[in-house]
Amino acid sequence: MASFSPNIIANSLLSHAAYNPEGEIIVCGDRRIRWKDLVPRVLKIAQGLVKLGVKKDDKVVFMFHNTPEFFEINFGIQVAGGIPCPMNYRFVPGEVEYQGNHSDAVVFFFDALWKEAVLPALKNLPKIRKVICKGEVEAQGIVEYESFVEEGAAKDPLIANDWEDVAVMIYTGGTTGFPKGVMLTYKAHLEMFSILAGYAATRMFSMDMPKERKEKIFEDFQLPFKSVLGGFFQSELFKNLMKKPGVRKFLQEKTRKDIMNPRKKRKKAYESARRSMYPSMPFFHDASYANIIGGVLTGGSCFILPESVKFDPKRILELIEKENVSMLCNVPTGWKKLLDDPDFGRYDVGCVRTATTGGGLCSKDLKARILKAFPNAMVFDGFGQTEMTPITSFRIDGDPENIEDRSVGSSIVDVKIVDENNREVAPGEAGEILYRSSTVMKGYYKDEGKTKEVIEDGWFRSGDLGYIDTIGEIRLIDRKKECINTGGEKVFPLEVEEVISRHPKVDVVCIIGVPDEDWGHQVRGVVQLKAGETTRPEEIMEFCKGKLAGYKIPKSIVFVKEIPFSPAGKMLRQKVREAHGVPA
Repeated sequence: MASFSPNIIANSLLSHAAYNPEGEIIVCGDRRIRWKDLVPRVLKIAQGLVKLGVKKDDKVVFMFHNTPEFFEINFGIQVAGGIPCPMNYRFVPGEVEYQGNHSDAVVFFFDALWKEAVLPALKNLPKIRKVICKGEVEAQGIVEYESFVEEGAAKDPLIANDWEDVAVMIYTGGTTGFPKGVMLTYKAHLEMFSILAGYAATRMFSMDMPKERKEKIFEDFQLPFKSVLGGFFQSELFKNLMKKPGVRKFLQEKTRKDIMNPRKKRKKAYESARRSMYPSMPFFHDASYANIIGGVLTGGSCFILPESVKFDPKRILELIEKENVSMLCNVPTGWKKLLDDPDFGRYDVGCVRTATTGGGLCSKDLKARILKAFPNAMVFDGFGQTEMTPITSFRIDGDPENIEDRSVGSSIVDVKIVDENNREVAPGEAGEILYRSSTVMKGYYKDEGKTKEVIEDGWFRSGDLGYIDTIGEIRLIDRKKECINTGGEKVFPLEVEEVISRHPKVDVVCIIGVPDEDWGHQVRGVVQLKAGETTRPEEIMEFCKGKLAGYKIPKSIVFVKEIPFSPAGKMLRQKVREAHGVPA
């Protein structure tokens, strides 16, 4: 690591600037940013932070959407030895205050787009030494962003760090109480990328999928002597070889060594860089943030960023076609909006080879739609939690006719299912999913009590309910805390939502429990209809008959104009409960 710098991120950045200066790392509107453009700005930001007195492990918060500035600020903080704390740009002032104070941040960067939330909060952030804003704001003492960048020297400050150090502090969604600061180390990211690389390669090359689709996907992989051995790489012999555990372990170790050694980042390694887009996945969320770290550690990605904060299906489709996007990543709601766009068929999306979904359960029907709409792609369904950095399992699908319902694939970490008494259950039995891995978080910042609640003897309690099926894949049931008890029976919202969402007039549905004197709780469906549609509650209930047991069918239906979602694409069930959870 000491070949370039004693700092992990500076090490990678300097190697990319040396070996691939003209390589594009970010495309945003008319801004085409190469490694030789990005690295000096990152170093200037790092020097500016050091000048402000930022020391190793100091926290720096920043509120930006998916823009080039998110990258350069994040990396600048890390090169300065600090810990970046990305902030949800949908926060209101009180939430800005909470994260700013809880994180003990000493510097605050923000985009003027979010000034209505940030400016009122600043007076209640006594630990913040300097506030830096991109764009114009009417407030004293705030430094203009470009001025701050230009005042720094494009020189590595040489702040040493180690793989065991905290790389980032990601704040959880806070659906149960205040958000928690999840401390994720550089090593946890290194391990996750290495483990994932081994499993992804071996599963993809050993899986069954239609020949035409597999050939298209195969074209994008850099394999040794592919022109000569192309037939072998697609043979049954090679498929069986890739199933052997030794091959996976070899690939994992090779990936680990390559990431840790800057001399591996030669020009040859950049030829297969993926052009990736995350239009519905904000970078402050670890499901997409981890890819930024992967991008700088490997140099294997170019990030295509839509200019608008708003999810714009037409602009996304334009960018796929124009920028030859090979990896498209969305939360399930993002995929649905994209596929529902009436102009979808006007665009050429044949360049997409990997359609990644995450941030929530992607239904069997939606995966089939994705595969049919993107004929040259496979669906990569990643599942996990921020506390696990974040992927714990994944499934690859390449055949619309062969998709397992509610499966999130086989685990890539140690996994077990336990009952309410913490006893491990047999395969096929449901319980809470527990994980053990070198990718687990260092802990919750300033909250040893909550850390001990979720990590015991190295096992992380996920809070998810599920079971392991006959082929070793995890089948998800629901979040443990979302279970509705009605008359002694358990109802899991996801199961009911999947059925109602198939109704041709329904756009989105949220299932909640409503207090009931006789039954404990009754099941209620909160429904957002498709534009222009109308129906009666009885029609929705009738639709459920024969598809759900009687006690699972909603006893009441409420129609709403819009069901709220977080920027990370997760349904805000608690807000729905607050608005519609009172008995009629």
